[in-house]
Amino acid sequence: MQGSSILIRKNKTMNICIQNQTDRSIPLRPGEIRAYIKKAIKICGRRPADPYEMSVVFVDRDEIRAMNRDYRGIDRATDVISFAFQDGEGAGFTPFLLGDMFICPEIVEKHSIKYNSTYRTEMLFVIVHGMLHLLGFDHDTLSERKKMRESEDIIMAGLDKDWTGRNEN
Repeated sequence: MQGSSILIRKNKTMNICIQNQTDRSIPLRPGEIRAYIKKAIKICGRRPADPYEMSVVFVDRDEIRAMNRDYRGIDRATDVISFAFQDGEGAGFTPFLLGDMFICPEIVEKHSIKYNSTYRTEMLFVIVHGMLHLLGFDHDTLSERKKMRESEDIIMAGLDKDWTGRNEN
């Protein structure tokens, strides 16, 4: 998937809009994105059969840096930013609207080298990480980080037989 392609997967259970706003290729198929998202939902104790809606948007380094600066106060590019619709006022009125996930393929590719992974595996990890944020996980404290990493490992191990954890040391 490359360029400004848009794919909206609609069925009875989930609507996912996937858009690549970069000139980079994404190393996975829409079905893989969908499978990881459904697995994250299930691991988090929710029903993947419910009518969830969300988007996954691939953006360039400048775009994600601007988002990180404007919404998090951190003036640097990052791999993924998730905006959960369940945060803030009125969230209870939209239980199936999960939110938007923005991913920078350039940063993901750099992280694949840094963490001794493949570009494809790192992209899938970032999708799982972003999805967990949409489902309410965070890593602001050590205990939150541990819980999030454990969930990431469970999801990744269930979908990637070669997953041994993220080499962040």
